[in-house]
Amino acid sequence: MTDEPTRAPTPPWWSNRESRKAERLERRRDRHSARESQTTAAGVPPREAVTQDRVADAALAVIDADGLEGLTVRRLAHELGLGTMTLYWYVRNKDEILDLVSDRLLAGLGFPPAGQDWRDSVRGGLHAVRAALLRHARAVPVLVGRGSFGPNGLQLIEGSIAVLRSAGFDPDDAADAYFTISNFVTGFCTFETSAPNSLSQSGVDMKDYGQMLRQYIESLPLEGYPNLRVAAPRIFGASLDERFAFGVDCLVAGLEAKLQAVRDKGVTQP
Repeated sequence: MTDEPTRAPTPPWWSNRESRKAERLERRRDRHSARESQTTAAGVPPREAVTQDRVADAALAVIDADGLEGLTVRRLAHELGLGTMTLYWYVRNKDEILDLVSDRLLAGLGFPPAGQDWRDSVRGGLHAVRAALLRHARAVPVLVGRGSFGPNGLQLIEGSIAVLRSAGFDPDDAADAYFTISNFVTGFCTFETSAPNSLSQSGVDMKDYGQMLRQYIESLPLEGYPNLRVAAPRIFGASLDERFAFGVDCLVAGLEAKLQAVRDKGVTQP
């Protein structure tokens, strides 16, 4: 999207953070100005302002390095150059930090503009979301069970539903379609990033594990497992990129069939 998006209102569960920030800035304005004057006079630049984006980026960097279990309020405060209690002026608790991380993962994402073929827009959007999530593979679990309704999440949902409605889906079907494809890409990325991590943490080599499984499947009696045996080469030979592309194509084909069925009934879309 090339146009500057309209700024979304602050989510209600973030309102306490905004009010605390306003009160804090009011209380500390004079003290901050005095400290800036002193540090500038001494030739030392003032400390970088703490913003929601900076908190999210620092938390994401910790997760990238040490996994979700490595993110603690104490560790994040250290990365930001703050005391632990000072960080609580900016975030209420760890859940609030994870809300910021979840939304940060979706920054800059959107389905290609609705002007092109909607099927290509859906495909392009899903591949873009997967690529973005895989850049922060260890943070993917943050999205599971956590609604993506921060500013970036809202823009992604709005753009996605716009593409679907431009194709002819009514608002209800567009909403259902969005959540179906969203759950697919999140679920696929969760499997893609968690399975190798679990095995590697157990000391299992993924390549050796795959070979062992394939040998086991191919050793099964043909009369009992004819379909599994014939499918074994593809089961263990396809890449995750191929599997994801196949799933996307199936979703698009299903949505196309759904849309055509509505048109065949002569239902006028609002």
